[in-house]
Amino acid sequence: MNLFPIAFAAPWALAGLLALPVLWWLLRVTPPRPKQVIFPPLRLLLGLKLEDETPSKTPWWLIALRMFLAACLIFALAGPVFRPQAVIANAGGPLWIVIDNGWSSAPDWTVRQATARAAIAEAANADRPVLVVASADAASQDLSLTTPDTAETRLAALSPRSWSPDREALTAGLEKAAAENPPGEIFWIAEPVENKTAAGDSTNAFAGKLASIAPGATLSIAGETVPAPVMLTGLSQDGEALVAHLHRLDGASVGVARLRSLDRQGIALDERDVDFSGEALTTEARIDLPQELRNEIARIELSGVDTAGGVQLLDDRWRRRSVGLLAAAPGDRAQPLLSPGYFLQKALAPYADIRAPRSPEIAKAIDGFINDGVAAIVLADVGTLGSETERALDDFMQKGGVLIRFAGPRLAASDDPLVPVPLRLGGRTLGGALSWEEPQNLAAFSGNGPFAGLAVPDDVTVERQVLAEPGPDLESHTWATLGDGTPLVTGAARGGGYLVLFHVTADTTWSNLPISGSFVEMLRRGVALGHGGASIKASGEGETLLPPLTILDGFGRVTTPGPDVKPLALSGVADKRTSLETPAGLYGTDDGFRAVNLLRNNDDLVRTDTSGFAGAQRVGLAGNSGTELAPSLFAIAFLVLLVDAIVMMILTGTITVASRWTGRAATVLLAVGLLAGHVDPVKAQALSPEDEKIMAAVTATRIAYVTTGNAEIDEESAAGLSTLGKFLASRTALEPGEPAAIDPATDELAVYPLIYWPVDPNGPAPSREAIEKIDAFMRNGGTVLFDTRDQLQSIPGSTGAPASPAALKLREMLAGLDIPPLEQVPMDHVLTKSFYLMNDFPGRYVGSPLWVEASLQNPDSPEQPGRPVRGGDGVSPILITGNDMAGAWAADDAGNFLYPVVPGDARQREMAFRSGVNIMMYVLTGNYKADQVHVPALLERLGQ
Repeated sequence: MNLFPIAFAAPWALAGLLALPVLWWLLRVTPPRPKQVIFPPLRLLLGLKLEDETPSKTPWWLIALRMFLAACLIFALAGPVFRPQAVIANAGGPLWIVIDNGWSSAPDWTVRQATARAAIAEAANADRPVLVVASADAASQDLSLTTPDTAETRLAALSPRSWSPDREALTAGLEKAAAENPPGEIFWIAEPVENKTAAGDSTNAFAGKLASIAPGATLSIAGETVPAPVMLTGLSQDGEALVAHLHRLDGASVGVARLRSLDRQGIALDERDVDFSGEALTTEARIDLPQELRNEIARIELSGVDTAGGVQLLDDRWRRRSVGLLAAAPGDRAQPLLSPGYFLQKALAPYADIRAPRSPEIAKAIDGFINDGVAAIVLADVGTLGSETERALDDFMQKGGVLIRFAGPRLAASDDPLVPVPLRLGGRTLGGALSWEEPQNLAAFSGNGPFAGLAVPDDVTVERQVLAEPGPDLESHTWATLGDGTPLVTGAARGGGYLVLFHVTADTTWSNLPISGSFVEMLRRGVALGHGGASIKASGEGETLLPPLTILDGFGRVTTPGPDVKPLALSGVADKRTSLETPAGLYGTDDGFRAVNLLRNNDDLVRTDTSGFAGAQRVGLAGNSGTELAPSLFAIAFLVLLVDAIVMMILTGTITVASRWTGRAATVLLAVGLLAGHVDPVKAQALSPEDEKIMAAVTATRIAYVTTGNAEIDEESAAGLSTLGKFLASRTALEPGEPAAIDPATDELAVYPLIYWPVDPNGPAPSREAIEKIDAFMRNGGTVLFDTRDQLQSIPGSTGAPASPAALKLREMLAGLDIPPLEQVPMDHVLTKSFYLMNDFPGRYVGSPLWVEASLQNPDSPEQPGRPVRGGDGVSPILITGNDMAGAWAADDAGNFLYPVVPGDARQREMAFRSGVNIMMYVLTGNYKADQVHVPALLERLGQ
């Protein structure tokens, strides 16, 4: 402890005080004040007095003020600190700085680094060698003494890690270092939070080991703050919701914690507040989202908690998949609580959305599951499937689906080829042929299968099973075996999916596996292989290793794995604690990975407490070591400088009473002039007609139409689009403004989502400027609807195009545009379902197709199985029709339609308005209706 109450960071700056006498000599003389002399016009020489030009002396109090200013600056530059606390005891000999850089040190890491830097500075002043060692990097660092400069460089390179300190490994290395060169002082900066559940030395135990390593050394311990009072200790599932478990340190004041759910791109999917105002140390937060959003969650974090202890990563095991369940046991209705379907529903419900069959017929039920896009199909004792159903299921697995089958009397009696391994006919029963004397226990799970790492239950017994035929590849397909070596669960990859067979029933008639806790986890891992998420492929031989994909640093940020990070065995993911070789992060590939998190449910987190070790002195962190006086001294010096400037202006006559009143009068006159002549610049600047048109377009959604110069056509376009706007306001949430008449060559087009262009066969060709602006408009996301109004049948310019005047004119117009390939609107296009379900798009006429940009997707592609709508990557920039849309919409102010529809069907005009609504919704929302979330509703409306 420094006995003097003030210390200096730069004591050599105090040498500037020696210059104060010189400053006194320089400042004591000032030039004489200017003299005002009256110059009368008649008496030129009278009254003039010749005075000696001797300098005027500066008042002593002004010199003292300036000397005080100089002294304040000198003391401020010296970096004074009031009541500083010595970081180390300066006991002599080498200094060891042991700094905990585990996950809980991240929030105030800069303060801990500053504390260590201050200790190094004190050691440098005493010319002592220094050793800087990080407890979380125990196995990969140099434990030799260095100079203070090298130690500070080493300290700057340290950062918090996403695991707890490995103090046991560090102790062994320090013992060797102490044997070669014992320290004179050990300074330990301990992290603020201790996880008692994780293995390793406790705080007091490590303090005792440090004291025993160097008995003659002084031991100091720093770091008692708790910068992150709340941690995210794990996740669980509760039905359809994710449950986040939060832990508050004892005595920490939290109030409300903010919980955020993010996808892999860092986009926030959910944010919610968690109330922590009570006395409980733990609480839970339910994250209840739609399945589509929940399955996108890749990271849950506590906002504002800059540590890996506030982050939980999710892998594909947390995705909630849809599962089709079909159980064909005859006793389901008589005894539903003992049926296979009941056991499977209870096991699958916590993590999957179960789909019931739509038809009692097996073939139709399976087709329904496949059309619904389920990730897995579970069949309980379903025997003969039929060749068409087998092909459908094989195609389902080839595309990434999982088929999980359970044995039973039907499967045992059938010669079903849809199994992962060949089976013997008939079941293997207790006391029968090919039987065992006693029920068999579950023996092991294969390290190459999805059950790797599961604890083998000792209470599972099997009394009957279907037996696999021995073969050379039987072992590679076996995921679980019984005590006698026979398979209990077999599986095989089929394309992108899997075929899995449980050789027992899904109820308790053949075994008690369905009432075991392992049954739920086995089903969960089996379903997780489905195309609802990425899956991990077994390596085939030996243990499956998962290479590091991305890891977390101590602050909870995603970073690239370093050379010390090792691949992780798939079987060890469940029980693996984070360390230098396996930090928190994702392990695997983009196609399949596993998440390793720092904290787990029921981890016991407590404050670090070293009070139980009495042989060390306690030191505060750098933030608690004195008060810096330099900012206050600089502020005082600035105020003194202002006072000196004002005094000098008074002494030299720069400021007088007359000048003050003159300045005030000038200020008043200037203000009056500004008020009298004030003009509102907005009102003074009138808007041009072009600007007024743009302002009107941006204040409401307006459809534009191109003026052709033909009054009849232009009036039809204006009336038609105006009536369509009223129809949109009455049927949808859109309330468009009045249509805008535009000239493409001169008007701004970017403010309109849709431009209606009626083709006038007798009108002039568009100018080059108009074509260029229309082309730019379509390139930047706008859409132009060309209407030839003559029942156009094919694309203008193609073979067999109609030779009508309007078609020829449109062909001439399109020749200057960079238009994409076109096609007639297919039945699965978004346009047919953007608002109404439609098959064609009539106007005043019927028969002309609506042409749009051709999609690059193949409707028969396997990537689009059963999709009721095909979307694109944007909106078609061009639409072409010949049905005279505006003519069907046009009506006067009284609501009377101006033109009859041809051929005059009663619903034709209604369908024409619906065509306009669909076109407008498509232009405004794009491929919104092609999103997967709308598929069930569309399928229901389509009756599929």
